[in-house]
Formats: sequence, structure tokens, C-alpha cells
Amino acid sequence: MSKRVIETPGMVTKKERVALVENETHCNYLVLESLSPFPGYHGTTVPDRLEPESLFAVTRLMHNDERIIRGVQAVKRQTDIIFDGVPGTLDIQHQPAHFIRLKSVKYEDLGNLLNLFKENGIEFKRRKKLSPFTSIIKVRKFFRMKEISKDIFTDMDNECMFYLRLPVMLRWNTFEKITNKIKYNLDDRNYDAALTNVYGQEGIIDFVRIFDREAIDSKLKHIHEKYLEAVSKL
Repeated sequence: MSKRVIETPGMVTKKERVALVENETHCNYLVLESLSPFPGYHGTTVPDRLEPESLFAVTRLMHNDERIIRGVQAVKRQTDIIFDGVPGTLDIQHQPAHFIRLKSVKYEDLGNLLNLFKENGIEFKRRKKLSPFTSIIKVRKFFRMKEISKDIFTDMDNECMFYLRLPVMLRWNTFEKITNKIKYNLDDRNYDAALTNVYGQEGIIDFVRIFDREAIDSKLKHIHEKYLEAVSKL
């Protein structure tokens, strides 16, 4: 059987606890960071991080995705700072907000980077006091994945990321209930799960995104079977 490759835009939906960045960033913008980027995973191989995994720079206006992506392209042409930037949304104090999700950025470089975005017409909200909070986070990004067994894919850019195809779309509350029930009945429940959908030739394709540094084929297949069994009963 030939292995399918999917290279296409899509979205990840997850729930994370975030907090105001307290490190020196050389700016007065509203920037949040994830306190636990993969909250369902508790592997001993995750090192202590001196620099952030993900930063969320909250924009002043609710720009569309194309505006953010073009802004990222423009900034990358103007700086030697290596970073990944994609658009996304979350709720802050029960109000929707847009952000640029930044990866591979040092705290000390953040101010310079966001000032370049400002020069390109993307401004950010001013910093304000916020207690840590939990929110549904949606991130739009480009996916590159290849099939490793039937309807199970691995991320071509992150060997710890996998995608289990679902036959239906799940709303977050339903997905969360199913995930918690599946985890409760598994011996090995050390993985993080999120919702993902991507654009394919046949339309929108739905997945469970799994993060697991020690994943093996049998574990992924078992989790996949449990999700398929659960959605068949909806």
C-alpha cells in the first residue's frame, strides 16, 4: 500500500493554561506563554526550558489569517532572528482575541521582533495584569504529514507528533469527554491529545493530534481504535 502524504493548511484546537510573560522582553506588549504546551504528556525526557516553547503575542486588531501570514513573511525578510509565526485565537477574560503564535524565539529578542511587525502594520495590545488562565486555543498552520499505517500519520517536521484520522467532526466538549474517558481506561495514558482538521482533496479531514515522545505503533493503533469506537456510539 502506498503511503499518503498530506501537505496542506489546517488548524489545531487545544486547551492550555497560559500566563503573562514575566521575563525581560524589551517591550510593553501583551504577550502570553504556555505553562504546559502538552498538558496531557508527562514524560521524563522533557527538559527544563530556559526559553519559551510557545509565545502568544496578542494583536490590537482581529486581523484575518492572510494578513498575519504576510506580516510574518515580511518580518522574516527583515531580520536574522529565526522564528516560526502563525495566526490563532483564544479568549481573554471571556473576550475573543487574535494572536501571533511564535516559536523558537528567545525572550530577549521578542521586543525587536514585535517592533518589526508594528513597522509592517500589525500592532499589539498593551501589557496589562493578568492572572494565569485556561483557554481553548486555535492555531492555524501548515501541516506536513505522511501515513505510517491505515489512517495514522506522523508529522514530517516533528517526530513526536501523530495524527489519527476521525470519520466525523467533533466539537471540543465532546472531544474532551471522549479523551478523558479513553485515558481513564488505558494503562499507558501518557500522551497529549488535541483536535486537528486540514484541507484535503475530498474536503476537510479531521484528526486527533497525539504528542508522545515514546509512541509506538501498537499504542497509536490502540488509541485510534478507542476513538473510532467512541465516535461510532455518538
